[in-house]
Amino acid sequence: MSRIKFDNPNEREVFNAKESWVPVVLGGVPVALVCAIVSFVLARFVFPGDSNKLVICVLVSILVVLASRVPHILDNWRTDVVITDRRLYYRRGIVDVKDHVTDLGSITDVTIDPTIAGRVFGYADVRIQTKAGDDDFVLKEIRDAYRMRQMINTGRDQLEQAPQPPTQGGHRR
Repeated sequence: MSRIKFDNPNEREVFNAKESWVPVVLGGVPVALVCAIVSFVLARFVFPGDSNKLVICVLVSILVVLASRVPHILDNWRTDVVITDRRLYYRRGIVDVKDHVTDLGSITDVTIDPTIAGRVFGYADVRIQTKAGDDDFVLKEIRDAYRMRQMINTGRDQLEQAPQPPTQGGHRR
């Protein structure tokens, strides 16, 4: 469920993107390896034959791995990307909430940048470029990034093809 409130109540959601959980999990692998090595060294050389201290070392290692991932888990959990028929909404954060809203008509280019792991597990960074240029931003590690780009381009094309309302002009005499 998205936490995003649309600027216009007539907007309808056409795509909801989320960050992938794979980088969050894979990011813990180096920390886990270091903790495993430290636990092995402590068990082998510092506390040989003392299984109670070995269990404590392993538990502390598990806590270190979990604690190192908590900020990433919370960021991932509280990131919303919603494409409506008019805009792209992006919200990230729990305490320090960052909101970004861009009209689909102002988006000039959408670039997909997958890493090797992203290609294997189906996620990529999505770079959004706008007409203003200074309003460009990157959505990190988005699942279904190619489908997201397709939805942005489709929405942008539909906005360009929609009939423009007549302008209110004065009469000349």
